[in-house]
Amino acid sequence: MSIQSTQEEEQVPPEEQSLPPHVQAQLRQGRKAARDLETANAVTKQMELTVAIERSGLPDHPARELVFKDYDGPLDPDSIKAFGGKYGIVATHEPTDPGPSAEETAAQRAILNAGGGAPAASGDIDLAVALRAAKSQAEVMAIVAQVAGNPGFKGRNGLIGELPPPI
Repeated sequence: MSIQSTQEEEQVPPEEQSLPPHVQAQLRQGRKAARDLETANAVTKQMELTVAIERSGLPDHPARELVFKDYDGPLDPDSIKAFGGKYGIVATHEPTDPGPSAEETAAQRAILNAGGGAPAASGDIDLAVALRAAKSQAEVMAIVAQVAGNPGFKGRNGLIGELPPPI
């Protein structure tokens, strides 16, 4: 109990001074109970507001507490979102389109491969790195033979010719 509330309890209003001491004590207890109830109601109201804000889906914004400090509107999610939106506190929306499925991606790659415009696959990138790192023509031919099997010039109808042997 604070010093101020003790001093308030000691000061008896003039109209109560003529009452018997046990009645004055009951009145003091009643005033204290009323103050405690008022405090509990304020805490409950604040907790209800906090829960309603959390359930509304608003993000944990640094200004959220300040914006909703004196909010006394309805506690439904739409009202809370609208109030927060006025001050720039809005929930971020995740994209609902997950992108192309694996089947669609495979179909697109097949179309690109047929047209010759396919982007490099990870194996192609590894091959390019290995070819750049090769120090001789024999190493390059060994890498090509490992990847392509029978190195040579290929056309639409198949193998046209083979590469010449290394010098």
